[in-house]
Amino acid sequence: MVNSLGRNKSGWVRILEATIAVMIVSGVMIAVYSQQTKKVQSSSEYFYDLQRQILTGISSRGDLRLNVLNTVVDNVNDSNFSVVNDFVKSEIPLTLGYFLRICELGNNEDFCKMNTQTYIATKDKNVYVADIVISSDLGNDTIEKVYNPKKVRLFVWRK
Repeated sequence: MVNSLGRNKSGWVRILEATIAVMIVSGVMIAVYSQQTKKVQSSSEYFYDLQRQILTGISSRGDLRLNVLNTVVDNVNDSNFSVVNDFVKSEIPLTLGYFLRICELGNNEDFCKMNTQTYIATKDKNVYVADIVISSDLGNDTIEKVYNPKKVRLFVWRK
């Protein structure tokens, strides 16, 4: 009789252990799933994060900083602008459109806005705008210091 009770208790303990194990695994799965749903970004957060990443890339690379500071006219005929624009183009997904401006900081005639053609083309779209100021490059032994503050403004929209 002791033998049958011992086996019976052992069976119940195993069932209890299995139930607790299932509850622990389920709890972990629910916790992981709930963390994933919190990380879903809204589209505006995605656009602003992308813009910040690109603008930070421009400001942190010395060569691109110099290209920004040496830009005279922000169109593809200016080789400095073209280099910065190519960098932005390589970072923007193909499903998005963008417009890049490099403007003199504090210019009372140019408010660093979109050109008319781009504005008309994006009139019915949500356009996200972010900018950063590049003020100087301290140079090194081979490159001179440059102080010519510019504003880099990036417009992005879904095509």
